[in-house]
Amino acid sequence: MRRGWIIDLALFLITAAVFWPLGRYDFINLDDPAYVAENPHIQQGLTAAGVAWAFRSVMVANWHPVTCLSLMLDCQLFGNSAGAHHLVNLLFHIANTLLLFHVWRRMTGELWPSALVAALFAWHPLHVESVAWISERKDVLSTFFGLLTLIAYTRYVTSAKWQVTGTAATAHAPLLSRVTRLPGAALAKSGRASLFYWLALIFFALGLMSKPMLVTWPFVLLLLDFWPLGRVTSDKWRVTRLRIPVPQLSSLRHLLLEKLPFFALVIASSVITFLVQGHSGTMSPASYLPISERAGNALVSYVRYLGKMVWPDHLAFFYPYYAWAAWQVAGSVALLALITLAAVWQAQRRPYLIVGWLWFLGTLVPVIGLVQVGMQAMGDRYSYIPLIGPFLMIIWGGKELVGRRPGVKFICGTVMAAALAACLGATSLQLRYWRNSETLCRHALEVTPHNVMVHFLLGKALIDEGKINESITQLNESLEVTPWFALKMTPWFGEIHCELAMACASQGKIQEAIDHYHEAIRYNPDLPEALNNLAWLLATCPDPKFRNGAEAVTLATEACKLTGYRKTIMVGTLAAAYAEAGRFDDAIATAQKACALASGSDEQDLLKKNQELLELYHTHKPYREIR
Repeated sequence: MRRGWIIDLALFLITAAVFWPLGRYDFINLDDPAYVAENPHIQQGLTAAGVAWAFRSVMVANWHPVTCLSLMLDCQLFGNSAGAHHLVNLLFHIANTLLLFHVWRRMTGELWPSALVAALFAWHPLHVESVAWISERKDVLSTFFGLLTLIAYTRYVTSAKWQVTGTAATAHAPLLSRVTRLPGAALAKSGRASLFYWLALIFFALGLMSKPMLVTWPFVLLLLDFWPLGRVTSDKWRVTRLRIPVPQLSSLRHLLLEKLPFFALVIASSVITFLVQGHSGTMSPASYLPISERAGNALVSYVRYLGKMVWPDHLAFFYPYYAWAAWQVAGSVALLALITLAAVWQAQRRPYLIVGWLWFLGTLVPVIGLVQVGMQAMGDRYSYIPLIGPFLMIIWGGKELVGRRPGVKFICGTVMAAALAACLGATSLQLRYWRNSETLCRHALEVTPHNVMVHFLLGKALIDEGKINESITQLNESLEVTPWFALKMTPWFGEIHCELAMACASQGKIQEAIDHYHEAIRYNPDLPEALNNLAWLLATCPDPKFRNGAEAVTLATEACKLTGYRKTIMVGTLAAAYAEAGRFDDAIATAQKACALASGSDEQDLLKKNQELLELYHTHKPYREIR
């Protein structure tokens, strides 16, 4: 027991030390503004209205109310401090590390192998993204509840009394060997077992409401039933003609029935996710990216994840999509098939191989790209849970090697220590790139040249820093290197032209800005920012040759409709457009609505600005922006 606490302390201190620089890091301009920095609902902290919003609204094309509540609590406690948000992510990562250690120790009875799996999970550089990206709170939070589900499920199994007929507990079922058998009934559930079962179900529901990637978790529970829980025992197997052992369906029936409530939650979460992402327009239809291309990318990505696990080099927060050659897809299929066959063949003798391998393959399914959301080919953050599987295969395989050949214990220990030290060094290095958007994007362009998304985000970051000329260069580069399948995704061009328009406007190039805004709207007529910004220019530009009150009203009205008249800045623009068109009664009424929105959202700067504009409209004067 004492050694367990020492390992806990070591995991805590080392993980905290390597990730501690996060406390000085900034928000990233991909998703962080929408999740936290510029989200008025999140910024208000935990309120009754905010809680209601979290459960009934969609944030960045996802329904994850528990993640929203977590970020609201951060803002309640720490305000808009990016460093504090980062450190909360770190606390969840440390908690996940300790939970992983204890759940595997409890299931297997093995101290050091469980500790090594937890250490690899905590310190592997592929996991930096999930911790260092504030928007990935959903990742560390869903994993937290997923591991609590495993702990509660394990307690449920140990609290239930199972009869095992015709066989003794095997070495592959250490937990089962500690469970009392009762003659007669196959299963006698105690009240304690029911409590843990319901706890597992509640934790699972919270995990799904943090991030729906946990939809594979019922299958993970079935894997754990096989090993290490040992609920599918050796006398209930049959051997196929290929001499591959397969569990009899009759031995799995009660285990499947037991998971039905979990599968019901999975179906509900999947339907919600599909509807939300389809309605939000983030799900790419087959006309943009054929199923054959998605399948090829998925197969290659499985191998790429394994490669980056072994050699974590050239890591980027956004991997562009490529059209893979036939030989690359075929090679990936051959490798995956070979590993799968080997794991199945060794299923009875070395069950950790099939469990670890199916854990990896299965938990990646929701994010492997068969249903394409966005333009990324893969993502380091997607490996946060799946890599636990290969870690199990490596560590338990090493344990068996050492057990059979005591002379290699020192060699294996040295190799493992060197691997952990290398992980710590690589993680520390990778973490430095997450200081801010510019350092992150510049590194990503070094390791993934001609990356359209990164050029775009770097251009946005440079605008914020006042480096306008360099920003325009990056944004134009983004237009030139747009990937082949994005050529059909015309809304993407709208985003780029909108940023170019803002850059030109900041330099006083009004006509160029107007032209880019018109291009943005042509490519994406439903882009509120382009509609709003163009309306503002046409309503407030000091040069009369650029002003057009009637068009400004039309554009601003459309922007407000798209955002449900809930965004202060857009309602304020509509008021300015009414004033330019000479409709001062409408301008006054709309400016009052903008003031009310700003006050309700605690947007003090916007409230002050709209109050000043309201006074101006009362004098029947339109607003002119000073440049």
